[in-house]
Amino acid sequence: MESHTEFKILNWNVAGTKYLEDPPEERARFRDRLNDELRTLIKMYDPHVVTLQEIVKYVRKTEDIIDCPDGYNYHPFPLIDTESLSVRAKWNKLEKSGNWPKGTYFAQGNGFLFKKGISHQPVWALPKGDRHRPRVKRKNYVEKVSLESGLYFGDRETEPRAALVAHFVYKLGGKPLDILVVNLHLTTLTNEREGIPAVDKRATKIRLAQLDIIFDGIVSRYNAWRRGGFRERGELRQPEDWESFDRHEPMWILAGDFNSTPESQEYRMVKDLNFMDMVPDKGAGTKASGTGREATLTLDYVFAGPKFIALNPPLTEAMIQNNRVRDVRVSDHFPMNATIPIWR
Repeated sequence: MESHTEFKILNWNVAGTKYLEDPPEERARFRDRLNDELRTLIKMYDPHVVTLQEIVKYVRKTEDIIDCPDGYNYHPFPLIDTESLSVRAKWNKLEKSGNWPKGTYFAQGNGFLFKKGISHQPVWALPKGDRHRPRVKRKNYVEKVSLESGLYFGDRETEPRAALVAHFVYKLGGKPLDILVVNLHLTTLTNEREGIPAVDKRATKIRLAQLDIIFDGIVSRYNAWRRGGFRERGELRQPEDWESFDRHEPMWILAGDFNSTPESQEYRMVKDLNFMDMVPDKGAGTKASGTGREATLTLDYVFAGPKFIALNPPLTEAMIQNNRVRDVRVSDHFPMNATIPIWR
């Protein structure tokens, strides 16, 4: 008899850069509305994981656009900041538009909210079940995989991008199930989708290369390691007393801002690699031309897969019809919830 459970995820690009650009009198209202909406969404959907893009920190490293909701742990991952990268172009613009003091600390990146009690593990851990505690205690075990190389010039063309990989373990039908969540924000270029085919072509090429890293360097590398018997440095080994090699096929969830439409080569690539779109009905879209406006474009997704290995397609399709994009207009991106059924 098959066992059934579900994994719930909420995804949102919160447009933190807009917060930094706003004048001081508007920033507090923006931040309060954002966190009020986030708490409402969490209360409504009770997600295991929230994937966030474009979070920001400022002034001091402890000041963040996100207030951690009750029952969750917050893990921000700045990808650019004023200390680790010397270019000032982006930050000088923010200082002027937001009337910040000269030399203010800024940081921008992606982040997670993990529901307390969920079994968060190192990516390569193979515990027997969801009660095992990692041997090395850390704040989190998320791994960052760079999707971009080269010098940062302070513009969106050269902005560093990364995939954040988080690993969770369920005990299902007597065996452990590994769920790996990848939080993404792929590249977009200035003047993209504005009638300049050369720009659109270059942006597509960049994102396809980033997806190659995700599917070849993350998903395939992990799944091949599993198929090869969980070797260490190429050598076969026996499981330790806390480990089990008898595991369900791992499930991969890719969530975030893909900066690609459903008609794009990028979207087709993900679908062709047997990943399913977990939010089939996106209404008018996930991206507006500005905060407070209706969505007109779809750029954000939650994918899960691979089909037939980690997902049962007919059962999954029947059970994801209530997953939705939410019409929340604090950011220029709309949040989406996805409850992913798991059958083993």
